[in-house]
Amino acid sequence: MAKSAKIKTRKPISTVTLLAWGLLALATAFDHIPSFRAAALILYAVDWLALAIAATLTKRKQTLIIRPGMILPLFISTLLLFQRKIRMTMQPAATIWLVTACFMLLTLPMLLAAEKQVPDERADDEKYWGRAVILALVVLLSAHSWACLSNAAFDQSAGSAQTAYITEKWREKHKFSWDYHLRVAASGETESLTFQIGAGSYNRVSEGDNVTVTEHPGFWGAPYYTWEIPQSP
Repeated sequence: MAKSAKIKTRKPISTVTLLAWGLLALATAFDHIPSFRAAALILYAVDWLALAIAATLTKRKQTLIIRPGMILPLFISTLLLFQRKIRMTMQPAATIWLVTACFMLLTLPMLLAAEKQVPDERADDEKYWGRAVILALVVLLSAHSWACLSNAAFDQSAGSAQTAYITEKWREKHKFSWDYHLRVAASGETESLTFQIGAGSYNRVSEGDNVTVTEHPGFWGAPYYTWEIPQSP
């Protein structure tokens, strides 16, 4: 008598995974609309929290590091947040690290607890502490970027504006892209500020041009700076 063949069926995509990708897509779309950036940051935070809770409540048989449905939204959101964060010009502040720590306390323990459930033989021979370090670094980078960006996005102050001039402009070539920078200083002051800008803005200004630099207090109390080309009368 022939044995009946066992048919392996693919496990359906979980509701939480679909929700995570949906929140990530919505947050990414909102992130490109300046007036919706605060909402985008809230969605990023909810996305992380939802994935952390889901990872804890689900019995883990596979490490988060190699499960695309769980780890990819975390990696993608971290990359998007970090790319925006490095364009900011902001003074360091202890409150930013406090917000970073709160973000990590809300998500990292749950992710580490979920990862602890995975037997080492199912983790491609990677020991738990090695996987834990990777998760901790990802969460730290995302949490710090989120804290810096929310400091500006949630800030509703008009700020204090002053006229400055461009002392230097330069660009740096990377393997696949260019980075564009401006250094500006107010008249009579020795301290300067450096901004990372887009290619379009770089081409519109020259050294010696006047620009308007605005200092904002920041939602978390970390002063940050913005610049703009003065409007012609």
